[in-house]
This record gives sequence, structure tokens and C-alpha cells, in this order.
Amino acid sequence: MQEQAGTETDVAWLGELLARIYRPAAPGHTDEHGTMTGRGAVVVDVHGGAWNSQDRTLGARYDRALAAAGFTVVAIDFRDGRQAHHPAGSEDVAAAVGWVHEHAVELEVEPDRLALIGSSSGGHLALYAALTLVDVRWVGAFWPPVDPLTRSRYARDCIGAPVPDGQAFDAERLVASTEAYFGTEAAMAEASIAAVLREGRARHLPPVWVVRAGADLNVPSGMLDDLVDAYRTVGGDIALSEYPGEVHGFGHARHDGALRFQAELVQRATEALAR
Repeated sequence: MQEQAGTETDVAWLGELLARIYRPAAPGHTDEHGTMTGRGAVVVDVHGGAWNSQDRTLGARYDRALAAAGFTVVAIDFRDGRQAHHPAGSEDVAAAVGWVHEHAVELEVEPDRLALIGSSSGGHLALYAALTLVDVRWVGAFWPPVDPLTRSRYARDCIGAPVPDGQAFDAERLVASTEAYFGTEAAMAEASIAAVLREGRARHLPPVWVVRAGADLNVPSGMLDDLVDAYRTVGGDIALSEYPGEVHGFGHARHDGALRFQAELVQRATEALAR
């Protein structure tokens, strides 16, 4: 029997903020091994945009891949640098988890099987929320700038440098966007995920999956190595997947690397949110 497409609906979830709900056609489907995937599990997606742009629709391709595998996805808008300063975005991520709990019956989900995912700055916001504000089952962070101060200083040093073909890298915009959301370098430093871990500020340590784009100009590779080291040092479970040759944001596209990423996302979410 051919699987029918699910539905996508925008709802107001916090004041004027919207969320796009991706509902599966059915509450899960059977994979080639006879395992039911997705059923009842829910994923909250936090979009990227250098803490200062984009909206809930950015992750549509991988959100649809998750919904096709039976997951319910709640992709949220939140306060970013256009409206507020750190930690407002992560507070909204935590509030979205609470919103899912409150609406679990109508969403037809099991809120104890809830994950956060986020791309770029959304991955940073998801990690900050999951470590310091709210308890979730699993976090997926895709090409995330997990140390805002280091990334801001790196971008500042890159202003005026030539950008290779195929790269979307605007150093001046990254600096301005980071300053718009964090306001001060002290706030950027406080928001470093590795610092949260090493300074003992983490209240929760959910399993984490990090995705690195091998040719990412936006996020220095060492930043993610430092995160992995800090997470493992405090006893956390973290996995890092490398996609060689891929650029920042590659998972939003349609090429082979993006499709492999989307398939790996579905697989890892299925394993993390199994009953």
C-alpha cells in the first residue's frame, strides 16, 4: 500500500510566534527490518540563521524526512536577535518542550520520547537549552557554532578575505548577527557549550549527535572537537559524524550528501527515541 503524505500546519504556539507541525501520514511505519519507526515520538526543530534570521521553514527537507518515517515534528519560531538577546532563544526552545507536553494528546505524541534538533545557530540554542534549561531524550546539532565568542572573533578576522566558489560565507554579517543576539562578548563567552560543561553549569547531559560539514567555513573544525572533548570529559554521550567536502548548511539541499544526512538523521532519531 502506498504511504500517503502527512500534513503541515502552522499554529501559534507562544504569543505571535508560530510553529509548523509536520504530522506523519500514520503514527510510524515499518522499516526493512520490520521495526516500527517514529511512532509516537516527537522532534522539536530549532532553525539556524546566525541567531538573527530565518524561520521555522528552514529545515523543511529533513523535517519532512522525519515525518515520512513516522515522527511528529514541531519546527518553531523563537525570539532571536531581531527581538531579544541571549538567553531568550534557548528559553523559547525550553518553552516549546513544555508546549509539546501540554498538547501531547492532540499532537498524538509521547512527550517522554522528545528530541531537540537544530541547524547552525539553532543547534547551539538547542544544546544550551538541553544542558541548562530542560530535560530531553536526545539532541541533534548540525554544523553548530557552539562557541559564539570564538566564532565571532574568527569571522571578524575573515572580513575582507576572498570567499571560495560554492561557499556562502559572509563574515561581516556573522559578526553583526552574533552581536545583535548576544550584545556583549561576555554573553557570548557565557553561552559557549564547552564552557557550560567545564564550569559545571550543565543540569542535564542528554545523548548528543553532532554533524560536521568537512568544508565548513562558518564553523571552525576545532570548535566541534573541543565540544566533543568537553562532553566526554564530564561523562556525556556524544557522537560526531563528518561529511567530507560538504559546506555549511548542506543538509538543507537535495544532493547526495544531503540525502545521506537526512537518512542518518532518521536512523539516529529512531534509535534514540525507541521505546
